[in-house]
Amino acid sequence: MKILLCGDINSGKSTLIRRLVSDMGRKPRGYITVRMPEDEGGVSHVYLYDISSPPKRIEDAQVIMRIRGDNYERHPEYMSSIAAPILEDIPEGSLVVLDELGTLEEHEERFKAAVMKILSGRYDVLASVKAQNTGFLRDIRRHPDCELYIITPENRDGLYAQLKQEYKI
Repeated sequence: MKILLCGDINSGKSTLIRRLVSDMGRKPRGYITVRMPEDEGGVSHVYLYDISSPPKRIEDAQVIMRIRGDNYERHPEYMSSIAAPILEDIPEGSLVVLDELGTLEEHEERFKAAVMKILSGRYDVLASVKAQNTGFLRDIRRHPDCELYIITPENRDGLYAQLKQEYKI
């Protein structure tokens, strides 16, 4: 089972992944990204952490992006230095969560190689994929071993039921 959920921001990709993981009753491996609401200074932080050892406080996770209005302070190098090692150490047969795959990592070769190894290997995968059109994201969405599902706010509850039934979750 390799499920890719593709949709716009706030379409429910991460929420659906969390619901499915909870229903599966398996300890997932991989990583999570979380965008927090703006702080009192008008800055929103995007954090990344290992799903198998979540921090006690989100502020203890790695900040991979700071957003203030239309200004972005991005740290794509963290995808190779932090996220890739998480993926490289996952044993085959594991349930792997990739939340989320986006534009930040377009030029991070180590990270991209780790993702493609997971998608081509013997793993169960639940991944959220941004709808943007980059080479890396196109390669992921076209991966022959994966099933791509488009998620919207209107279909997310029905998609949850469909995936539970289809994959006997």
